Amino acid sequence: MGRPIKKKFFGNTNIAITGEGVGGESVNTIAKNNTGTLYSTSTSISLTFTAPQIPGGQTASGSVTTNNLGNVATVTLTDGGSGYTSTPTATVTGGTTGTTATFTITMTTNRQNAITVTAYLLAKDGGVSAKIADILKQEASTRYLVRTADGIGQCKLVASNSPSAGQMYIVATDTNGSTYWVTKLTARRAILTQRSMSGSYLFASGSRAGWTLGSASSGVVSLTNA
Repeated sequence: MGRPIKKKFFGNTNIAITGEGVGGESVNTIAKNNTGTLYSTSTSISLTFTAPQIPGGQTASGSVTTNNLGNVATVTLTDGGSGYTSTPTATVTGGTTGTTATFTITMTTNRQNAITVTAYLLAKDGGVSAKIADILKQEASTRYLVRTADGIGQCKLVASNSPSAGQMYIVATDTNGSTYWVTKLTARRAILTQRSMSGSYLFASGSRAGWTLGSASSGVVSLTNA
């Protein structure tokens, strides 16, 4: 198989307070900005966060308590979510006939990005279509245990934008902006198949290249990541 990929590059290392993500950031803290008025008094109410930008990410969640005047008294973050590339907004569930409470939200800034994978699970694993996936485990240099919104199962790397059931793809980009499918991946090398050209390809199909989640450089491609 070659040297296996470090787990820090897999989506399931981007763990929120609960659940798993696909890269991106999570909500780190939330604080009251404006307490609002005329909410249900002296009760606990859920917060509704906007959804993450990365498909397959997990929406943050939280709650507030109100006082006997109908103002928001406390706010609690219960799950920071995952897959955010910009700061979400949070609203008190159910609304108010008075003024709306607002919140100041800060995001994490140091989560390890994860390789972006698109996978189509087998029907026995719940697969219904190709979806953004987390890599859970590397089974071989071309086969991985992945999780999508449909379920968990094994998929094999292929050179196609339209994987069939049991298949998945990873995209790499060179310094020209030309893209490649990755047909085999180890800790240090990717085997590439030409996908879309920008100016010219720097690698022939079947070539080996170093890879990174950062910027591409001479002899090194950048894997799509979030």
